[in-house]
Amino acid sequence: MLNCVECDFSYNENLDSCPRCAEVEIERPKLVAVAAMTAQFITHQGSSRIEAKLGQLWSQNDDVSFKLITEVERKFKNKNKFHSYFTEDNTVDSAPNILANYIRDEIGFTNLVEEFMDSLVASAHDVGAHKVQGGNIVFMHYKGHEEDDLGKLLAIWVTKKEGFDFDPETLMPVDSSHLNLEALRQAALFDLTLFDSVYPEIPTEDTYLQFIKGASTGEFFKAAFGCDESNADNARSVEQFRKAITDFQDRHRLSNDFYMDAYAKAETFLESGKVVSLTTLCNAVEDILPEDSPLRGTFQSFINDNGYEINHHIEPTLNSVKAGQSIEVSAVDKSFTAKILRKQIGSAGSGSIVEYDEGRLTFLIVDKDQKKELSKLASANITND
Repeated sequence: MLNCVECDFSYNENLDSCPRCAEVEIERPKLVAVAAMTAQFITHQGSSRIEAKLGQLWSQNDDVSFKLITEVERKFKNKNKFHSYFTEDNTVDSAPNILANYIRDEIGFTNLVEEFMDSLVASAHDVGAHKVQGGNIVFMHYKGHEEDDLGKLLAIWVTKKEGFDFDPETLMPVDSSHLNLEALRQAALFDLTLFDSVYPEIPTEDTYLQFIKGASTGEFFKAAFGCDESNADNARSVEQFRKAITDFQDRHRLSNDFYMDAYAKAETFLESGKVVSLTTLCNAVEDILPEDSPLRGTFQSFINDNGYEINHHIEPTLNSVKAGQSIEVSAVDKSFTAKILRKQIGSAGSGSIVEYDEGRLTFLIVDKDQKKELSKLASANITND
């Protein structure tokens, strides 16, 4: 028998290599855990007292770490997220300062967890301890194999019933057979490489801070990690951006052609389903204006000055994209409602399927049975009148 120098596994000397290491190379992801720790967020019913307890560092390269990395990457890829970034903050206990110190090796992973838990406790007190439920916060730093990859930092708020079970003393995970993130409370994910290269500037494309809202919508969690969600969520952002185009046209008495072209240009970005920055969308709208227009360079200021609730980085939801493709109309007495695709509406005499003229819509009916039935109803109603 031979002993593997990498994992200390004993294997038959007739084999060319260690079968355990070969299995790990096949099954384990390209991302590896650098450090992980569970911290307990302890609240007391009927009391304003909130405590934080730090557990022991997890064993490196254990099954729970690898499963968690895989599940988290899948979750953040598939689920709609709130994208954010830090405004410059040089105070000692600020989130960007904590991350910068960790990246520079000025504090260790345990110190990082301790400082973020202090922020969570303070944030929970700010909103009122009675509004906050306890639970466990799993912190994990993981990365790829590239030398210049600083990796990602995960903070995920979970409870035992949601698929995580921890030793009450060490807070180490005790069961890796079941790992369920479907009912996570909230999660934050920091791209440390991007943060290190961009902060304190505002990201122009991808953001380094992402949040997922799960079973909890408590704002204290995001606030503790340095994100003041004064911006809107993604669906609201899309709705507000479309309204801003309409209001901008009305304010400056721009043509309907401008409105249609600007709306269509923005929709091409939104319909891609990819994250898009507000700056990119504003530039797309302004590209419709003549090159010598004094309004070029003013649309984003118009949005900011008028308080539209738009996230600086938007990840459009499928429903919000669909909502912008049609318009709902109804009769004054509510006897008739319809949802009409925007691209099918034209002016009177244009030959469009739906024509609009001074408050009246005309529909083109081509189905023979429908035309016959409508003709009968029209004649009958005239006779009854």
